[in-house]
Amino acid sequence: MARTVQPYEVAESHWVATRRRAALKGNGYALLAGDATSSLRKLPAESIHTGLTSPPYWSVRDYEHASQIGLEDTVDEYIEKLVAVFRELRRVLVPTGTMWLNIGDCYLHGCGTVDGKPPPAGWKRNKQLVMVPFRLALALQEDGWWVRNTVVWNKPNAMPSSVTDRLTNTWEPVFLLTKSEHYYFNLDPVRIPHKTTDDVERVRAERGGANGKARGNDELRRWLNSPRHRSTIDGLKKVRRRPNAPRSIELAAYLRRALEAQGESIHWVAEQLKLPFERTRHYFRTDEIGSRLPPEDTWQKLKDLLDLDSTYDDAMEVEIGDNVFRNHPRGRNPGDLVQFSVHGGTRNHFATMPYDLAHWALKSTLPPGGTCIDPFMGAGTTGIAALAHGGRFVGVDVREDYMDEFVDRLSQERATRPRIRHSEDQPSQTAFF
Repeated sequence: MARTVQPYEVAESHWVATRRRAALKGNGYALLAGDATSSLRKLPAESIHTGLTSPPYWSVRDYEHASQIGLEDTVDEYIEKLVAVFRELRRVLVPTGTMWLNIGDCYLHGCGTVDGKPPPAGWKRNKQLVMVPFRLALALQEDGWWVRNTVVWNKPNAMPSSVTDRLTNTWEPVFLLTKSEHYYFNLDPVRIPHKTTDDVERVRAERGGANGKARGNDELRRWLNSPRHRSTIDGLKKVRRRPNAPRSIELAAYLRRALEAQGESIHWVAEQLKLPFERTRHYFRTDEIGSRLPPEDTWQKLKDLLDLDSTYDDAMEVEIGDNVFRNHPRGRNPGDLVQFSVHGGTRNHFATMPYDLAHWALKSTLPPGGTCIDPFMGAGTTGIAALAHGGRFVGVDVREDYMDEFVDRLSQERATRPRIRHSEDQPSQTAFF
């Protein structure tokens, strides 16, 4: 269950220390020159809220710098270097921090043969899709990251291909990585309009009744066990809910304190409630896996038995309503397929991330006034988007000419793009998942 929280606070001294290390700095940004791993080591721990990056793809382009990443002899060496970079990124992220990672794939060529033929087994053979993004994602998981999403970035204007023995590549993955199990994520800004309204769903439910699509099919009825399906199959029913119920571990800690004050044990509680001990103890467990909220009637008995005060009366209050599945008032979850057109390069940079992709990603993970990082900043699209959101930006690159270009580009962008303002009359749902 999501927990609404405030964004993680970062000491202002961290930003001061970061700016002190910068080769180039300005209003809201600090740019560090050098390779990503070494540069990140100079930054304070737990000083960055989120990041978005697209490292140089393996075996694609020469950025003409001795410290560049991307031209390693093997994909294993390439992934090893990126894992080292992301290890430093995890250090500088706040405990609730996130990273967006966009990386492309390629095909093998020039591999050795056996008697003029490809090796009989193994993936290192000519024409193999290398699966670079997923090999990297698995390596990052092993190194401690949580991989929360693989977003499919569909490119409607993808580069056409002349190959005839496979399909043209029209998408790339964008991974959402998190430093810990619980992290800052604001879904509301990226919600999209519902395809149907609550009224439509109610009509569907009322028309379902005994003539629903699972009529006479008990197995299908069990399979379609969701609120929307239940209302369509069985018609509208009144159900009891506790919409404001606290987290079970929170209530369990409260019950434990009351039990200790009584000087009794969970076995005693089970006997008084005439319930099995194994069931009763779940109401007192303070771990996420084993904790359970007591049912309505059990809660009332616990209140009397443990002489509980009114602390959780409102939270445990029961509401009665129909079983129609409700649409979220701010729109639905957009899902993990997004579409943004590819943009041409800038004056000095071959491949530029679309601004719309960066803007979309940071809507959810950059808190107001937070700090965003890109350890392979290139043309600086991540920074442009972060600053437009009212955040700060830390950029790293081996090419100092890219930094000069970013400053020029930022000046132009600020003149044409309005800064995003966070309005109090549009409340956000910041959540830990």
